[in-house]
Amino acid sequence: MRDRLVICLVIFNFLNFQSQTIRWQAWGDAAFKAAKESKKPIFLDVGTEWCTACNLMEEKTYTDAGVIKLLNERFICIKADAEAQPDVGSRFLEWGWPALIFLDCNGHQLMALQGNRQPVVFTKILNTFLTNYAKGKLTANKKDYYVVENKENLPLKQLLNKADKQLNSYYDSVYYGWGFNLKIPLYQPIEYSFWQANVNGDKVSFNKAIQSLNKYAKTSDRVCGGVYFGCTSEGDWEGAQPEKRAEYQGGVLNNYAEAYAATKDEKWLFEANLLKNYLLKYLLHKPDSLFYNSQEEYVDLRDLSKTIEPEKYFTLSESERLKYGEPPIDKTLYTDINFRIVRAFLKLYAVTGDSSNLKIANSVAKSVFNNAYLKSGWFKNVIKNLNKTTRMRNLPSDSSQQNIVYLKAQGQAALAMLDLYQFTADSFWLEKCKQLRKVVIEKLYDKAYGGFYSTNLMPVSLGGKKTTTKVVYENALFIRFLIELGDITDSNEDELLITETLNAVGTDKLLQNEERLIADFNLAVNKALNHHLIFTVVSTDFNSPETMQLMKMVTSYYHPQKLMKLETPGHYPDLGKPSLFVCNQNLCSNPLQLNASLEKQITAFIMKQSSSNKD
Repeated sequence: MRDRLVICLVIFNFLNFQSQTIRWQAWGDAAFKAAKESKKPIFLDVGTEWCTACNLMEEKTYTDAGVIKLLNERFICIKADAEAQPDVGSRFLEWGWPALIFLDCNGHQLMALQGNRQPVVFTKILNTFLTNYAKGKLTANKKDYYVVENKENLPLKQLLNKADKQLNSYYDSVYYGWGFNLKIPLYQPIEYSFWQANVNGDKVSFNKAIQSLNKYAKTSDRVCGGVYFGCTSEGDWEGAQPEKRAEYQGGVLNNYAEAYAATKDEKWLFEANLLKNYLLKYLLHKPDSLFYNSQEEYVDLRDLSKTIEPEKYFTLSESERLKYGEPPIDKTLYTDINFRIVRAFLKLYAVTGDSSNLKIANSVAKSVFNNAYLKSGWFKNVIKNLNKTTRMRNLPSDSSQQNIVYLKAQGQAALAMLDLYQFTADSFWLEKCKQLRKVVIEKLYDKAYGGFYSTNLMPVSLGGKKTTTKVVYENALFIRFLIELGDITDSNEDELLITETLNAVGTDKLLQNEERLIADFNLAVNKALNHHLIFTVVSTDFNSPETMQLMKMVTSYYHPQKLMKLETPGHYPDLGKPSLFVCNQNLCSNPLQLNASLEKQITAFIMKQSSSNKD
């Protein structure tokens, strides 16, 4: 009798617990099948762990009994992580985080909301939706910015002009940066601006980069370091959002390092070191030599006594901040974010010569490779979850990632590995680049219309169409890699694929949907037009002092078009001592050797080839 009572209590408690939580399902076939069978609409929540609004929704709204009851009884509920599933994140990015999406049982989008809602407000929204849904008053949104069923056939110059016009339209000439209301320290247009300044002699672009970086420094925490994700202050950079995303730490660190190389202004080196120290102190998981995903400054959104406006929080000293507790960190480890940071430390090494930065980059890259590289030849997206508290959104398992290729992770991995090859002359990284190129083309390239899918996992149909998402910046990252790989290996086998991809994702609807987030695309098209300068050091002994000194000089020489490699005589002659050849696609310098005027000789050649290109 007692055993039966215990069992009944367990069942009761389990059922009671079930009734007190939302029955979330994963993005995939099972949830959509359940919706069709039950004829219920779908409520989809897409967000991230670092998102403050997502945390508010989780802790305030999704714990409300009335909201739980409505969602469990009347909807099929899906929750997706925009970073762990970047194809889903990109598809709904226009709604911000959390993106609150209402679909019918066939996957047609009927309504979408941006940002969190308080329980009373959200309950009204749900009831109004259900009333209108039952009466058939809701019209499906037939726009689909991600399915490419045709492609442009434009010359690359025309494609670039269109993209540049769009990117420039978002430049704020009053407060600087790209975008007008919500300010974000976008690192991609800074990189593109430095490219334009040096490759095309565009002084306006150089000024844009420096003016914007001065504002980015205003989003830096002067006490603990790290740039905030954004400001919400009518576009004047005076406010602050509490999230410090590791991706942006890596991107802006890269910007600061390049600004120092371009100007020799020590303030940029100061800003770079402030960011570097933040990454190493707060976001590095030392046992794995990998960086966490993000940090927030809010501690507990449920306890208002431990919550403070971020603008006020950032004015406090480190000791004064401690009364609000330790800032929470999302300790998820991602492949793309860690490789983005690897590239930043390599850039910092190039401009400072500080070998500690090269050591960090090598250590992180090897750890990513050991923990995320699969025998099938690609990198899994989620490396590891080290959070001790329960995440808001489930992550894909290691077993499921054995079959899933995400373009975003492969693009960052490919660019970082190619950089590692250049800085270390280790052919291991070049071979892995070649293998990754082959796998991504085989798994993700659309032979019919061109361009790369965001993932090979496309089980879900939305509105009767497969979710064959093609993301502009993900394609741009991989195309940048293919151009760089082709230039450094002297191969043009991907030339047609590059042009077709840029046209496939360069359609008006895809570019316009990306708004200001297209700088990677602009840079990819510009690289396809102008290619690179290949700095080749030729030597019979890579470890000789003279070879190492020549490589050190080449590494520190600043030009955004530069790619470098170290090789034995063969393609270039053996001149009896280490020599440097600088070449573009049409022209090579005379052999250059280490001397006091070498830097001037390189600059003179680059200016000569630049003027010949204009002619």
